[in-house]
Amino acid sequence: MKMTTLSNWTQPLSTMVSLLAPNETSGENEESDLQNESWEFYIYYYGMFCLVAVVNLTGNSLVISTIIRHRQLQYCCNWFLLSLGFSDLLQGFVYPIYNLSHIEISAISEPLGAWSLCQFLLTEVLALDLGSSYHLVCITVIRYIAVVHPLKYHNYVNEKRILVCIVFIWLSTQTTIILLYTIHIPEGEYVGACRYENIFRFAHTNILFIIQLFLPVTIMTCLYIPLIRIARKQAKVIAIQECSVTRSAITSQERKSTYMVTSLLGCFAIFWTPTVIYFYASIALKGNINHYIRATVRILLFMNSAINVFVYAGRDGEFRNILKKDLKKLSSFCKCCHKSDFH
Repeated sequence: MKMTTLSNWTQPLSTMVSLLAPNETSGENEESDLQNESWEFYIYYYGMFCLVAVVNLTGNSLVISTIIRHRQLQYCCNWFLLSLGFSDLLQGFVYPIYNLSHIEISAISEPLGAWSLCQFLLTEVLALDLGSSYHLVCITVIRYIAVVHPLKYHNYVNEKRILVCIVFIWLSTQTTIILLYTIHIPEGEYVGACRYENIFRFAHTNILFIIQLFLPVTIMTCLYIPLIRIARKQAKVIAIQECSVTRSAITSQERKSTYMVTSLLGCFAIFWTPTVIYFYASIALKGNINHYIRATVRILLFMNSAINVFVYAGRDGEFRNILKKDLKKLSSFCKCCHKSDFH
């Protein structure tokens, strides 16, 4: 009787251990669970991917077309925003194709899982993500100069230098990722599953962590701390000199700016930190991680390319007003077309 009671107590504990660090048997169980739950898993995985892809492609396309069509939006900071939109838009095409190779249907996984195509997809996914990170860093630097050194802003920032920076970001990120990840050929290891964690090891993941997460977050944090302090001091000085109406407007503007900064750093950390942790854990556990965790991490990473532009565009009232007018015109045009077809 005591033995039965003890086994009843230890059974939940053994189940928890098998979930956190599964052995070979649990790996086999996970494969059978994947087969039993394949439709539910695929609906969750690719359903969420389709939803994020629609937001990504629609949002980034709107931002790109709006900036290109309206000259009043074509200033230095928005050139980076435009380039960021192109980078995230490309990610909206490449990343879903990369994840389609994970589906366990031979007609899909075999051609997409070929090493030459897998190598290209992995390289582009990582390069576009890296480029997105350093676009954020460059926009942070521009804002830092505008607030901390306003009198020297036009000496440091002009369209020619912005163009050089954008070209440098695209070339350097592509070159860096190609050098890091295409020289690695997994001879005898690659089994047709195009997943980063199944191909690369700790050395590659350490480099990815440093250049993709640690350096950008460190630079943005170090620049934003003095930026916020100076912005607050300037707002207080102006508020003292102006009337109470202006004071409340400045306070509101300052609060919005602070929220935007928090959102930027928070979103970047929320979307990338789980990915890096997952890579380390998956390599350490030899890939024996619940497939829902794997899917959720990849969905979060994809969301990073769908939300970046909205965070930046949300700060610009002029951009929002122009976008609203364009959407109203588009809506009116669609209604007119619908009425003409109806009649």
